[in-house]
Amino acid sequence: MTVNAEGIREALNLGISEALYLGAEFLGLTLDNGMGLILRLSPEEEILNVMIMTRGELSLPLLGVFIRSDGEQYYIYNIDDIKKLNSVISENRKVMFVEVISGALEDFLREALQR
Repeated sequence: MTVNAEGIREALNLGISEALYLGAEFLGLTLDNGMGLILRLSPEEEILNVMIMTRGELSLPLLGVFIRSDGEQYYIYNIDDIKKLNSVISENRKVMFVEVISGALEDFLREALQR
Protein backbone atom coordinates (compact mmCIF):
# COMPACT_ATOMS: atom_id res chain seq x y z
CA MET A 1 0.00 0.00 0.00
CA THR A 2 1.55 3.28 -1.11
CA VAL A 3 -0.07 6.27 0.55
CA ASN A 4 1.47 9.72 0.80
CA ALA A 5 1.37 10.15 4.57
CA GLU A 6 4.25 10.53 6.99
CA GLY A 7 4.42 7.65 9.46
CA ILE A 8 2.21 5.34 7.40
CA ARG A 9 4.70 2.45 7.38
CA GLU A 10 5.22 2.54 11.14
CA ALA A 11 1.49 2.90 11.77
CA LEU A 12 0.73 -0.09 9.56
CA ASN A 13 3.39 -2.26 11.20
CA LEU A 14 2.23 -1.44 14.71
CA GLY A 15 -1.48 -1.47 13.93
CA ILE A 16 -1.53 -4.70 11.95
CA SER A 17 0.46 -6.47 14.67
CA GLU A 18 -1.92 -5.24 17.36
CA ALA A 19 -5.04 -6.07 15.34
CA LEU A 20 -3.87 -9.60 14.62
CA TYR A 21 -2.85 -10.12 18.25
CA LEU A 22 -6.35 -9.06 19.35
CA GLY A 23 -8.03 -11.05 16.58
CA ALA A 24 -9.50 -7.87 15.09
CA GLU A 25 -10.49 -7.44 11.49
CA PHE A 26 -10.41 -3.63 11.16
CA LEU A 27 -7.67 -1.08 11.75
CA GLY A 28 -8.15 2.69 11.78
CA LEU A 29 -5.58 5.38 10.98
CA THR A 30 -6.45 9.02 11.65
CA LEU A 31 -4.69 11.61 9.51
CA ASP A 32 -3.79 15.16 10.49
CA ASN A 33 -6.56 16.54 8.25
CA GLY A 34 -9.20 14.63 10.23
CA MET A 35 -9.82 11.96 7.62
CA GLY A 36 -9.65 8.34 8.66
CA LEU A 37 -8.36 5.35 6.77
CA ILE A 38 -9.96 2.03 7.61
CA LEU A 39 -8.24 -1.19 6.64
CA ARG A 40 -9.90 -4.59 6.63
CA LEU A 41 -7.30 -7.23 7.40
CA SER A 42 -7.09 -10.95 6.76
CA PRO A 43 -5.63 -13.35 9.35
CA GLU A 44 -2.66 -13.64 6.95
CA GLU A 45 -1.86 -9.91 7.41
CA GLU A 46 -3.18 -8.93 3.99
CA ILE A 47 -5.16 -5.73 3.45
CA LEU A 48 -8.48 -6.83 1.96
CA ASN A 49 -10.26 -3.48 1.76
CA VAL A 50 -9.31 0.16 2.12
CA MET A 51 -11.96 2.66 3.14
CA ILE A 52 -11.93 6.34 3.95
CA MET A 53 -14.03 7.89 6.71
CA THR A 54 -14.81 11.60 6.68
CA ARG A 55 -17.38 14.08 7.96
CA GLY A 56 -17.92 15.48 4.48
CA GLU A 57 -19.23 13.95 1.30
CA LEU A 58 -16.82 12.88 -1.44
CA SER A 59 -17.27 11.77 -5.04
CA LEU A 60 -16.36 8.15 -4.28
CA PRO A 61 -18.45 4.97 -3.97
CA LEU A 62 -20.32 5.35 -0.67
CA LEU A 63 -20.23 2.30 1.58
CA GLY A 64 -22.53 3.86 4.17
CA VAL A 65 -23.12 6.60 6.72
CA PHE A 66 -22.10 5.73 10.27
CA ILE A 67 -23.84 7.67 13.04
CA ARG A 68 -22.09 7.64 16.40
CA SER A 69 -24.02 7.42 19.67
CA ASP A 70 -23.59 11.21 20.08
CA GLY A 71 -25.32 11.84 16.73
CA GLU A 72 -22.14 12.73 14.81
CA GLN A 73 -22.27 11.25 11.33
CA TYR A 74 -19.42 10.04 9.16
CA TYR A 75 -19.38 9.03 5.51
CA ILE A 76 -17.48 5.86 4.73
CA TYR A 77 -16.26 5.22 1.21
CA ASN A 78 -14.80 2.11 -0.36
CA ILE A 79 -11.51 2.78 -2.16
CA ASP A 80 -10.88 0.53 -5.13
CA ASP A 81 -7.82 2.38 -6.44
CA ILE A 82 -5.00 3.69 -4.22
CA LYS A 83 -4.38 6.52 -6.71
CA LYS A 84 -7.85 7.85 -5.87
CA LEU A 85 -7.02 7.68 -2.17
CA ASN A 86 -3.89 9.78 -2.57
CA SER A 87 -5.78 12.43 -4.52
CA VAL A 88 -8.50 12.59 -1.84
CA ILE A 89 -6.27 12.81 1.23
CA SER A 90 -3.86 15.21 -0.54
CA GLU A 91 -0.10 15.49 -0.23
CA ASN A 92 2.07 15.75 2.88
CA ARG A 93 -0.33 14.17 5.38
CA LYS A 94 0.72 12.66 8.71
CA VAL A 95 -0.71 9.70 10.57
CA MET A 96 -1.76 10.97 14.00
CA PHE A 97 -3.48 7.96 15.58
CA VAL A 98 -3.67 4.20 15.06
CA GLU A 99 -6.36 2.09 16.64
CA VAL A 100 -8.02 -1.27 16.36
CA ILE A 101 -11.67 -0.73 15.45
CA SER A 102 -14.25 -2.41 17.65
CA GLY A 103 -17.78 -1.95 18.93
CA ALA A 104 -20.52 -0.23 16.94
CA LEU A 105 -18.22 0.87 14.09
CA GLU A 106 -16.87 -2.66 13.68
CA ASP A 107 -20.42 -4.04 13.52
CA PHE A 108 -21.43 -1.36 11.02
CA LEU A 109 -18.43 -2.11 8.76
CA ARG A 110 -19.03 -5.87 8.77
CA GLU A 111 -22.66 -5.40 7.85
CA ALA A 112 -21.95 -2.78 5.16
CA LEU A 113 -19.26 -4.91 3.51
CA GLN A 114 -21.61 -7.91 3.33
CA ARG A 115 -24.13 -6.00 1.20
